[in-house]
Amino acid sequence: MTDTRTTAAHGGAIGLHGIKKWFGTFQAVDDVTLDIRPNEFFTLLGPSGCGKTTLLRMIAGFELPTEGQILLDGADISSLLPNQRPVNTVFQNYALFPHLSVAENIAFGLKMLGRPKAEIGTVVNDMLRLVHLEGRGDNPVTQLSGGQQQRVALARALAPRPKVLLLDEPLSALDLKLRKSMQMELKRLQLETGITFVFVTHDQEEALTMSDRIAVMSAGTVRQVGSPWDIYDRPAERFVADFIGETNFLEADVVSVSGSAARVRLSSGAEISASFPADAVPTGSVTIVVRPEHARAGAPTGMSVLRGAVHDIVYLGTDTHLHMHLDDGTTFTVRQQNARSGHCGFSKGDTVGIDFSDGVAQILRD
Repeated sequence: MTDTRTTAAHGGAIGLHGIKKWFGTFQAVDDVTLDIRPNEFFTLLGPSGCGKTTLLRMIAGFELPTEGQILLDGADISSLLPNQRPVNTVFQNYALFPHLSVAENIAFGLKMLGRPKAEIGTVVNDMLRLVHLEGRGDNPVTQLSGGQQQRVALARALAPRPKVLLLDEPLSALDLKLRKSMQMELKRLQLETGITFVFVTHDQEEALTMSDRIAVMSAGTVRQVGSPWDIYDRPAERFVADFIGETNFLEADVVSVSGSAARVRLSSGAEISASFPADAVPTGSVTIVVRPEHARAGAPTGMSVLRGAVHDIVYLGTDTHLHMHLDDGTTFTVRQQNARSGHCGFSKGDTVGIDFSDGVAQILRD
C-alpha cells in the first residue's frame, strides 16, 4: 500500500486576515482573522447562521470575500477560482454521482486533472484501502449505506491529494452510532494523510472529539480559539461557556487577585478561588462558570459552598443530573456518575449542600 502521508501534498497553512462578507445589507462574516496550522484538524463551531459555512465557502473559492485576504502557505488565493486552489470540499449531501461505481466516483477528480490511467488506478486502490472499502470498487454507490457513501465522498476528495480538505457538516445525516464511528474515522484519515482538515459543525461533541483546535463563532465573529480543553474548561466569555456543553453561571464579587487566580465571594457568603482569562483581570462584580461534573452534592453543612433544593432528577444511564434551585433563586445543576444501584441518593424536594474544589470555577470576560 502506498504511504498516503508521504505522497499527499503537505498540509497547507491557511491565513484569514480581516475577512468580511456582505450579502446585500446582511453581514455574514465580520472581520475574522484566523491562522490555521499545517496538518491541523481545525473546526469552525457555532449555531446556524453564525457565518461558519460562509467562511468555509470563501476558503474553497465558492464565495469571494468582500474585504480581507485568504492565504494558503503565504500565497494570496482570495481571487482564485475553486479549481485553481489545492483545496477539496466534502459536502453535507456527499454529492456523489449515482450512475457511477464507487471506483469511478473516486477517480472522477483525477480524470478531470488529466492524470495517467495507471496512476488513477493506483490511487483509487489506495483510497479504497484508506477508507476501508476494499473489494467494493465495482459496486454502484446507490447500493451503499449512508456511512459507506460518506467514505466514498471522503476518498474522492482525498484522491487528488489536496493541501486542505474542507468538510461542511458531513456527518449530520448519519445516525448517532454511525456518526460517532465516523468521528474516529475522520480523525484517523487526517492523521494518516497529513492533510489540513477544516471542519464545520454545530455539534459541540463532534468538535471536542476530533479537533486539534476550535474556533467558536457567533453572529459572524470568532469569539474564542483554543484546544478542546481550553474551549470547554476555560471559556473566555458567556456565549462560549453557554454554547459548549451544560454549565452553571453564578454571580460573585472579587475580593482579591493574586497571579492568575482571584478570590471571589458568592451570594451564599462562601469564598472560593477562580481563574480568569489572561487578558482580563477581574474587578468588582463578575460572573463565574462551574461545569456540572465539577460540583458535588451532599448533605448540607455549615461548610457547604452553596445550598439548594432539588426540583428535578434526570437519569441518563451513565450519570444523573440533579437540577436545583439555590437559596438565592439561581438554578444550578450537578452531574454525578451513577453507581450500580442506579439511585442517586436524593429525591425531589431534598435540601442539599453543594461543594466544588478550588480552581474549577472560571471568571468570564465582561
